[in-house]
Amino acid sequence: MARRKEFDPEVALDAAMRLFWRNGYEGTSTSDLVDELGIARASLYGTFGSKRGLYLAALDRFLSGAAGPSPADILASRTSALDAVRDLLETSAAAPKPDTPQGCFAVNATVEHGDSDPEIARRLEGNRSRLETALYGALLRAHAEGELAPGVDPRSAATMLASLNSGLKVLSCAGADQRDRITTSVDAVMAMLTPPATAATD
Repeated sequence: MARRKEFDPEVALDAAMRLFWRNGYEGTSTSDLVDELGIARASLYGTFGSKRGLYLAALDRFLSGAAGPSPADILASRTSALDAVRDLLETSAAAPKPDTPQGCFAVNATVEHGDSDPEIARRLEGNRSRLETALYGALLRAHAEGELAPGVDPRSAATMLASLNSGLKVLSCAGADQRDRITTSVDAVMAMLTPPATAATD
């Protein structure tokens, strides 16, 4: 009869996700993982295969929404589609909670790896595509409900917003003195998306 594992793989994976999120792939050694996860090196390799295998599993866990609500969830959470878009941008730019690493694991992975690793690049591109699709859907809803400014192309705007979303996550890592810059950026893009106020008539 096979021996039961001495640890909970899901708990270990969550701890590994946060460690890689905080330190990156190259900045995290196998010894760091063993110490943080509290498991033997043999158990780590027996379950996840390698440090890289554990990194991919941790990235998959993050991209599946383990760190909080997904963009699609946020974009579907408000009656007003544009209010939901603002919520998404402000959530991305918010200061991290005390127990959460700074920035975004996916953005950090993009910066660290670029397109040098095909498996990582494929995962990150899929994540970007999902975000753009969710934003596109929200903007189509805004257009149908008369919330979207005339001349705004939902597809192009979704790509722009996805890029801004990533940029805000990076900027939020620079500290509280960036709040004014973040607020100005969010206000400016929302003004571009919102129809001009109808002039009052007598």
